[in-house]
Amino acid sequence: METNLQQHNNELIVRIFWYLISFLSIFFISYLHQDEVGCLWVSGLEDSIWELQKKLPKMQYLSIAEGFQTWIEMHIYWSLLWSFPILFYQTTQFLKPGLKKDEWENIILLGFGGTSCVLVISGFLFTQYLWPHVVEVLFGFGIKQVDFVPNMQTLMSFYRKTTIGFAIAATLPWFSVLFVKWNWLSYKQTVLFRRWWVLLIFLMATIMSPPDVLSQMMIALPLWLFLEVAWLFLAFLEAHKKII
Repeated sequence: METNLQQHNNELIVRIFWYLISFLSIFFISYLHQDEVGCLWVSGLEDSIWELQKKLPKMQYLSIAEGFQTWIEMHIYWSLLWSFPILFYQTTQFLKPGLKKDEWENIILLGFGGTSCVLVISGFLFTQYLWPHVVEVLFGFGIKQVDFVPNMQTLMSFYRKTTIGFAIAATLPWFSVLFVKWNWLSYKQTVLFRRWWVLLIFLMATIMSPPDVLSQMMIALPLWLFLEVAWLFLAFLEAHKKII
């Protein structure tokens, strides 16, 4: 007869197995349709470049293995992105029996689920609205006698790093809401630390952006706006508590 620990271990193995099946299935489908998937990744990068200089050559690989490595990395990122809902479901269902109702709402739904939504939405907004400006600023450096050769792996690596960096930075306002919700900080303490929150945003924007003031402002201002919206939401919650 199985003990509770053995049952939990078996359940964990089964849930990991189903997630791996989903990940490998998405990876396999992505690999079979790599031309279509590649267009989704590369078209936005190429459009940002071709809008600035129409005579740029096609993206290039600098070694024999670079093409294979670049596409495998792309398929892995694609599979991680689309298999994440399954990972979220399997993880939350495994943890749910051991959590109370308030722990389920605060830790799983707000903490894990809410943060994941903020990451996805902010990453999408960055790629749609801020990425073209970042590319434009970077093309402004250098001299006209030097031609730019778009290396596929380097450009996609930079694209992923900046997108992920902005998405992580965008979670800062959401964490300020969570800290108040979890009673780690009070609303008054959050307001008192306001200048430090804003300073942290501009520091992150300086690290993430190209070395010019306009790019830093383009990244910092949306993050600041997210922070102000979060504080406005906290102000409504505080007013609601006082009414009650």
